Amino acid sequence: MTAFLATWAALFAATVSPAADPPPAVTPITIDGVLKTRHAWSPDGKTLLYVKFPGATMGLFVREADGRERRLTDFASPEFDPAWSPDGSRVAIARDNTSPNQGNIDVYTVSAAGGDAKRVAGDVGKLSHEESPSWSPDGKLLVFSSTRNDKQQLYIVPAEGGEAKPLTADNSMNAHPAWSPDGRQIAFATSRWGDWELAVTDVEGKETRRLTESRGLDDYPAWSPDGKRLAFVSNRTGPRGIANYEVFVLDLATGTVRNVSEHSGLDQFPAWTPDGRLSWVSLRGGGHDIVVTDKPLGP
Repeated sequence: MTAFLATWAALFAATVSPAADPPPAVTPITIDGVLKTRHAWSPDGKTLLYVKFPGATMGLFVREADGRERRLTDFASPEFDPAWSPDGSRVAIARDNTSPNQGNIDVYTVSAAGGDAKRVAGDVGKLSHEESPSWSPDGKLLVFSSTRNDKQQLYIVPAEGGEAKPLTADNSMNAHPAWSPDGRQIAFATSRWGDWELAVTDVEGKETRRLTESRGLDDYPAWSPDGKRLAFVSNRTGPRGIANYEVFVLDLATGTVRNVSEHSGLDQFPAWTPDGRLSWVSLRGGGHDIVVTDKPLGP
């Protein structure tokens, strides 16, 4: 075992428990209660992009700083998993091309203004699901998940499109990748240790390290802007099999985990603002709305 891995092993051996601090105060951003899922903040923090189900299908909506809301595209098919490019000019999305192949999901990028759709990753020889794109900090690459080789694995592709290279290649399921702010690592959720846990790998996929070990399911990692913490979703504090998911934050230096949502309502899909606040989708108000912490989360 390398010294690097030994350090991480020591972290896992330590007792990790939620911090005693009270949960941070939050303010709702949306109040319509309509079902929402993943969301993303623009690099300047002025615009929020989120998935919403206003009717029979899901679409991507942009919310400006003044509260105005607009649909990002005019696609009739479902679209989800938004990710802003580092310069804020484009958005990577997953799109379900319902015609002619129901359930054929591809990764596209679109202009932040809402047009100029370009397919970046799609089927290779058979129907597959390409989804959960995340940009490299320099804006040149995208990492995404795909079922093109039966198991759900991670791939890296040029942001303009081209050959996708595998990042993972094992017998487990790997999903929801997130590129670190320094560009050196990619966090993701994986089933390789049984239940879904979080892991991180270098951009060549040569050295993968386990980040969490819990009795529940850990998923949807999101890097803090300074790269020191990962927010994620877990049901680790509830009875096994109960879907009372909460939002947690993992301090990567100490291995400590803090429950930042602490609410009986469903809390999931975390995303960081550029100034270090944390937002997520919550059922605490009776509907699916996005809330954000009033202050940046400290170390």
